[in-house]
Amino acid sequence: MTLRTVLLSIQALLTAAEPTDPQDAVVAKQYMENIDLYKKTARHWAIAYAGAPKNAKMDTKEFDEKLAQMEKMGINEHEARVALSTYSLNLERAVESIFS
Repeated sequence: MTLRTVLLSIQALLTAAEPTDPQDAVVAKQYMENIDLYKKTARHWAIAYAGAPKNAKMDTKEFDEKLAQMEKMGINEHEARVALSTYSLNLERAVESIFS
């Protein structure tokens, strides 16, 4: 297998999303059930982990505020981000999943 083949395979995976056969079930569920939440979550993660620029068109304020609330409770930032993503930004369920 050549580097070119590997890169073409990665490109194919990134351009042809398969929500019915996902690598990450939570992301696929958001994509299929609530595309707006999916876009907000993706934007937030891109800013947090990939250094994407903040964009006024893609507001991440709700995600940021809930993340800050969880951090004030002593929850690790990454763990809080994962819980919020998993529970569709439902703060109560996200906190409950961490502390139970």
